[in-house]
Amino acid sequence: MRSASIRGGYRLQFHFDRCRQCKITIGWSELQAATDRCPYCFTPLEENWRRAAAAERAPLRSEDDYARLLNDLEIIHYEDIDMAIAVGRAACDLTDADLPPAFHKRAQLIKANAIMRGGDLAEAGQAIRRINAWAERNRDMAVLARSCRHLSAFFFRLGDMSSALEQALHSLEYLPADSLPQTRGNHLMLLALSLDANGEYEEARRRYQEIMEIDAAIHHVQQELYLLNNMAYTRYEIGDVEEAERLAGQMAAFAERHGIPLVSSQLDTISRIELLAGRPEAAERTLRPLLDAYRSGRKLGDLFAMFECQITVAEAQRLQGHYERAQATLNEARGNCVKHGFQGFVARIRLEQAQLYAAMDRYKEAYEEYREYHAEADALRSSERETRARILHAVFETEEARRSSDRFRELAQRDPLTGLYNRRVIGERLDAMLMNATHGQHVTAVLVDVDHFKRINDTLSHETGDQVLVQVAKILDAAAIEPAKAARLGGEEFLLLCPGYDAAKGLDFAERLRAAIRSADWGAFAPGLAVTASLGVCTAAAGVAAASALLAEADRNLYAAKNGGRDRVVASRIEAK
Repeated sequence: MRSASIRGGYRLQFHFDRCRQCKITIGWSELQAATDRCPYCFTPLEENWRRAAAAERAPLRSEDDYARLLNDLEIIHYEDIDMAIAVGRAACDLTDADLPPAFHKRAQLIKANAIMRGGDLAEAGQAIRRINAWAERNRDMAVLARSCRHLSAFFFRLGDMSSALEQALHSLEYLPADSLPQTRGNHLMLLALSLDANGEYEEARRRYQEIMEIDAAIHHVQQELYLLNNMAYTRYEIGDVEEAERLAGQMAAFAERHGIPLVSSQLDTISRIELLAGRPEAAERTLRPLLDAYRSGRKLGDLFAMFECQITVAEAQRLQGHYERAQATLNEARGNCVKHGFQGFVARIRLEQAQLYAAMDRYKEAYEEYREYHAEADALRSSERETRARILHAVFETEEARRSSDRFRELAQRDPLTGLYNRRVIGERLDAMLMNATHGQHVTAVLVDVDHFKRINDTLSHETGDQVLVQVAKILDAAAIEPAKAARLGGEEFLLLCPGYDAAKGLDFAERLRAAIRSADWGAFAPGLAVTASLGVCTAAAGVAAASALLAEADRNLYAAKNGGRDRVVASRIEAK
């Protein structure tokens, strides 16, 4: 059997040794020994402990030795991803061929989870799925429960929260009754997060409470800190200021008591809660040292969370009226996100930029940023769904998985709010319609823009605004009889493409759409609510105009309808030259 001291073949040189305080076997690095703490109980790894560990270190000799090692490694979360991956690889290397197959599968799951945290979802997902299938065939409940737990994390990272919840429930259903309490707490944490993500806040709270009781009994300091952070952020999300502040204070006191520096995600939670409580000065103060440290080259916590912190600081500065500082923070955040390829944050930065422009009374620029934000957010959601489809197809090879992959590919073509086609897809359809139209056949484009939509959002609520958009989409979708297509371009703007509609039929169709929107029962969403729309229409025969020219003319007509008093149709046609 090999020694538990790992010295070659890894980016980090480290050892497996038992913490004297909590008795958990941990991986620790010679290079980081001066600052290392036990990742379970956060006891400093002092020099006398390191000398004693080296003197007492012995090879792993029995199945019980390996079982204890795997039990410990499964529940420890290393903030350093390099260390996490090195520990996972070492766990696989230490499981000799004469050990039971389940030991190998558990070690492979530790490695796959670390790879997944490092960002390679496809490779990790394939490994987890293979182990899950093995556990099902061999009815190994411990491995099955653990693989379901990691499948839940896989779906969580993909953004498929319903599947994440389903797998998290299975992970507890299959967990053997004699499992260690810290293992149960580890599974419960992911279930609570999945319930939270699915809007089941009270069910999540119940699981958090159970985890808290387990952690207090077994002194799992690391998980207690994560737990307090997750609970505080949940209360922030639902607007419970008093409880969120209580939990944030408890988290800060807990970290101070154990001498643990809070990382970026935890500091951002505290700052967000301070914003919710109307204390933007405190929110900026909380995060300023972290951003200063980041600028000086120190990376305290996850880079993803650091960008969250920059957006939070920009919001805090805006709310204090420090517009120039807020702009500088946004510029810095935008540059960092582009540099590291975090496109999801670029869209969110646009939203904060729009709010900053509005606060500075630069309304035209604010409007343009809002438009760009919606376009980028829609494009990002489409791109994310396509990525999910590719990863799912690579991970799952069953017919059921292919159907799931097809479902995501179809979703990638749809606007998430209304279910209509999105901007990218409708652009491709228009190109195809014009290319495939026979000589003399007409194509009509109808742009639809909901009148005074911002007023609905501002005076009623964004939820009411969303309901209006969904209802408008239903009216348009019902009217778009094949081969016509309806799409949402972003915000309150929609497009219908009508192959075979000449100018007269296109105008008549648009007038009927306008009347249908005006006469719909909008009072169901808010008493006295009235909704109208302006429509710009353009018709061209095959071969007469490119897609861009057709849409540009329709857009000009829409602008004319708005300027002409709204709730009207302006139409034109592009003639052959």
